[in-house]
Amino acid sequence: MIAHRRFFIAFVSLLVTSLSLCGCSISSIYVDKSKLSAARLDARTDTLATIDAASDAEILQSLFLIGDAGTPLLDTPEPVFEILAAAASVKPEQNTIVFLGDNIYPAGMPDSLHPARTYAEAVIEAQMRAGLQSGARTIFVPGNHDWGQDAADGWQRIRAQADFIRQKGNGKISMLPAGGCPGPEVLDIGERLRLIVLDTQWWLHPYAKPVHPASDCTCDSKDEVIDSVAKALRDAGSRAAVIVGHHPLATHGEHGGFFTWKEHLFPLRVFAKWAWLPLPVIGSLYPFARTHGFIRQDLSGADYSDLKLRLDSVMTAHPPLAYSSGHEHTLQVLKSNSSYFYLVSGDGMAGHFDQPLTTGDDTVFAHEFPGFMRIDFLRTGRIRLSVVEPSSERGAANVKAVEVFSMWLK
Repeated sequence: MIAHRRFFIAFVSLLVTSLSLCGCSISSIYVDKSKLSAARLDARTDTLATIDAASDAEILQSLFLIGDAGTPLLDTPEPVFEILAAAASVKPEQNTIVFLGDNIYPAGMPDSLHPARTYAEAVIEAQMRAGLQSGARTIFVPGNHDWGQDAADGWQRIRAQADFIRQKGNGKISMLPAGGCPGPEVLDIGERLRLIVLDTQWWLHPYAKPVHPASDCTCDSKDEVIDSVAKALRDAGSRAAVIVGHHPLATHGEHGGFFTWKEHLFPLRVFAKWAWLPLPVIGSLYPFARTHGFIRQDLSGADYSDLKLRLDSVMTAHPPLAYSSGHEHTLQVLKSNSSYFYLVSGDGMAGHFDQPLTTGDDTVFAHEFPGFMRIDFLRTGRIRLSVVEPSSERGAANVKAVEVFSMWLK
């Protein structure tokens, strides 16, 4: 009896401890206006922080950022792709679209004889159509799922996806960095933008990849990558530098260690969203592992932490305008301790489900809803960021683009 009582007390204590570590996930749009100076806001008293939209004539060039779009609706038009294609089709010669990785779930592009090949092609073609319909230059960045989700043949899957995009892209669409190389690929686009493209999964991938000395990549070691990023930032001149990669360097979602009581009590929902089997205490082992460095794809992982530390060090010395990523299935605008922004734009399709999201001291905007981000470079020298979402999350007729947030970045 005493042993049973002790077990019960220990069980309850563990349950209370695990739940005390949980937080509440935000369910609506969050904006911290205190982080936006008066010069960045107009005199509106709306619940959302917005600034007046720029006219087409004022915009010199635009950058569209969309991530984790690798399971789009295939039997009906994907609403996010529809509004993206429509927006980027206005003066397409001045527009660039960047898909921020995880372009094909669950495991990238298999070889031509694999039974999943037809589906993988349909998924990437749905995204490519948005670029082709708009006429804008379109770039696909690799993500961890494109590398087969840390699979032994991930490098082959990356090359297969890049080959397919090159064959079907009509010279307007490419995958960068190419060939599984880490980058950076440095692109000076128009008069105002320097785009620095990284394959951050190369940094984390545990199997075969192009590394020194047996590779054809310009950079094939971590030191070379960091040195090249520093040079690209240092030599940007009058251009605003935007670094793009799949993995965020700051986030308040599950990859950053935030979990709600649902993840603690119902851990099997990670594998099947219908699996509402309560596993108190035992279920907390999963969030514990993800916050203590056991998961390669989370910020707490050793290689991931190293990537963040070294990139942040370079960006602090030579600040870009922003570092933009996907990976986290949310939309977040975060302000670094230096003068640059972290943009997390990883909710690029309607199919994502119930991602936990909270806010931190650095949060300017946060929402768990499909959409994309847009950076407009104005002729006056100002730079405008906006977050755009579809009016309907599922393929309803007459889907419209709704700008839910905007601010001046410069």
